[in-house]
Amino acid sequence: MKKIVSCILCVVIALSMLSVCAFAETKTECGGNCDTCPAIVVPGIGQSNVWALEENGDYMLDDNGNRIMCFPAVLDINAIIPKAILPVLTSLISQKDAGLSDALCGAVRDAFAVNMCDKNGKNTGNFVVEKYLYSVAECSEYEKEQIYRNIPLQNYAKMAGEDHLYYFAYNSFGNNYDIVTELYNYIQMVKAETGHDKVNIVPISMGGSIANGLFEYYPQVMDDLQKVVYIVPALNGSTIVGDLYTKNFAFFDTDFLYNGFLEALMDEEDARMIEVIARILPDEVLTSVLRNVADCLVEEVASNITMLWGLCPKEYYPEASAALLGSKPEIKRQTDMFYQAQLNSDKNIQTLVDKGVKVFNIVDYDVPMYLIGNSWNNDNADGVIHLSSTAMGVHSAIVGETLGESYVQANTSVNCADLSHNHISPDNVVDASTGLLPDHTFYFDAQGHEQTARNDAIISLATVLLATDDIKDVYSTPDYPQFNAKRDPRALKNTYIPEAKAVDMSALSAEDAAELAAAIEEAEAFVNSTACYEGQQKEVEDRLVNILVKVGAREPSVKEEPKTLFTNLSLWLYDNYGTNGIFEVPGLIVKVFFKLIEFAL
Repeated sequence: MKKIVSCILCVVIALSMLSVCAFAETKTECGGNCDTCPAIVVPGIGQSNVWALEENGDYMLDDNGNRIMCFPAVLDINAIIPKAILPVLTSLISQKDAGLSDALCGAVRDAFAVNMCDKNGKNTGNFVVEKYLYSVAECSEYEKEQIYRNIPLQNYAKMAGEDHLYYFAYNSFGNNYDIVTELYNYIQMVKAETGHDKVNIVPISMGGSIANGLFEYYPQVMDDLQKVVYIVPALNGSTIVGDLYTKNFAFFDTDFLYNGFLEALMDEEDARMIEVIARILPDEVLTSVLRNVADCLVEEVASNITMLWGLCPKEYYPEASAALLGSKPEIKRQTDMFYQAQLNSDKNIQTLVDKGVKVFNIVDYDVPMYLIGNSWNNDNADGVIHLSSTAMGVHSAIVGETLGESYVQANTSVNCADLSHNHISPDNVVDASTGLLPDHTFYFDAQGHEQTARNDAIISLATVLLATDDIKDVYSTPDYPQFNAKRDPRALKNTYIPEAKAVDMSALSAEDAAELAAAIEEAEAFVNSTACYEGQQKEVEDRLVNILVKVGAREPSVKEEPKTLFTNLSLWLYDNYGTNGIFEVPGLIVKVFFKLIEFAL
């Protein structure tokens, strides 16, 4: 009798659950009955707000009362100076490392304390991730501003509805497996909340590495997807991170440190000033201090962050993990899992395609990698990620070179429907036929990684791909060709064109009026287009600005003379004394003093 009652109860509960699901209200106007699946943005590194907290759970605030972001670290200069002042002075006086390395390593530990992870790869810092567990339609105005600042998909929201747009926020220095699992659960939440049985995902930069884990750990998620639109995805990490984990830093070479390294990362005069100051220490001592601080950063901080390991290219991983994770078996177990996901990236993406998921890829190229590691020019890049990572194994020439006049398209991909297609870039730098998805990968020449979201053509392309089925491949429309270029027409749209239209043409000569009208027409055509070639925007802007200056509607730009005091001094020191510290050469400190006066005058 008890078994019968139990069976009846089970049936009643099951039916009640089914009825609840059947009559549950979704949060979308369409109730899941529209052709546009909801889109989930999986942003890049540092594109989620992660706030540092005090011990009592309150937000940590800076001197201006603003919340402090955890990315990439929390640097408290006021706390560092008292700890470092004595070792710095002692080291300068003794010309030895008299506790300077220890002081700087302590500063590194303090700065990254909020992002530290334990030997299980779990965060130990005190922070909170600003998450959006609902659609953009339910976000506050503040939250919308944060989201659209990172990925300006306002036009997509207008076309599909803000209730069809979601933003998956996460900690860039968190646990890889946990964040992949969160994304899987987030996808299930979006399906339930919108009524749609499929979603689209937009993995951006580091989001590409998260997608690698998603398809490897939760292959069933492929049945939940209609489209995957990658934007500059780190599918095989970044050589910058590979060089980080193998300690292959460019600045260990003091010859490069004093003449090139810093200039590539900051304003030249500021860089040269640092170079002059660094010469206070002997060459050998400076190198030793840099190596000690790098060891601390890599071994005590980076080696425990599994999300960062997700950006280590597969070619670097065996060496790096063997050197750093021997005493951290749990972290190695987790990073080995991701390494396998990375090895299987192409295979898993191909499975997506075979299942009918529409996969598109948008990448940048021909921008030199930041000069941090010695591998900076081993591959073409967008400044942050190498092209063969973002473009799924594509072959290309390095920045500044071409494939050569005799190069013949390789056609190594199985995914090009027509082998007569020309997949060689107009500048003869990229052979797109060698990437996994040659017919579905769009390239933007000279576009830097960090400015990708400012390229209106990229955002427009992503919008059309997500909201419609108008674009089948790179040949669907000349508006979005396979090879496009860098652009950011905000100055044209918001400043130069309005200024030009405000000019009274009746007061101009016929020649000037004609040129102004033509320049306006060309500028508007450029703004309203989505295809261009490298350098076209500058040509259009220069033409419009020049005529505005000529007719007196705009003041000619006065080129500010660059500050050269420390630049001249640093170059003089390098040319005459190589990488020696100023105390290593007798009398050099006096010569530096007089040279400083000479250059200043």
